[in-house]
Amino acid sequence: TFTSFIEILKITLPKNIGFKNIRFEVPDVIFETDSGDFVLDSASGGIMSIIDISWQILLYLQDAEHFTALIDEPENHLHPTMQRSLINDLIKAFPNVQFVIVTHSPFIISSVKDSNVYALKHDDSNKVNSHKLDLEEKASTANKILRDVLGVSITIPQWAEDELDKICSMLTAENITENNLNELRTSLDQAGLGEFYPEALYHIVGGKK
Repeated sequence: TFTSFIEILKITLPKNIGFKNIRFEVPDVIFETDSGDFVLDSASGGIMSIIDISWQILLYLQDAEHFTALIDEPENHLHPTMQRSLINDLIKAFPNVQFVIVTHSPFIISSVKDSNVYALKHDDSNKVNSHKLDLEEKASTANKILRDVLGVSITIPQWAEDELDKICSMLTAENITENNLNELRTSLDQAGLGEFYPEALYHIVGGKK
């Protein structure tokens, strides 16, 4: 089992670490990597989370060759780059395990092409309905998934959204002209929000107002 665990960690841990082996120097557990050795107790929360998930799945495999693993919000403590690769790495490390993932991370939602992804949303009667994402929705950018799938209507900081509210309140979808759009861009630039011009247009044309 320990040898199997070493091989699994070579798959599931971030590739930039270059994990190689584990050795014991009582009372410490030492992880040997291409980027240097470190004591397990000093590992980041994200690394510890991946190690813990990998170990628990391996233990279950001792009693059952095939089973379903339910993981709730595995994105906790994980850097976005690790969120993008985690599920694919787990599938590669444990090919006989079916994974059911509950997540709010757009990076995890879009991370596996051959998957069934369902978004749970409240309808007008406050009942929860499920919507199966198609391939195009799963291939969307993180911002688009946040907006269209997870219901985050605008994906910029709250303070910036407040500034956009003030600037966009002078313009509606009915009175958009080339001059008005130029004025909008100028106002955003002056407020230090020029990069949010696309979000401002969405806010006016298809957003909350």
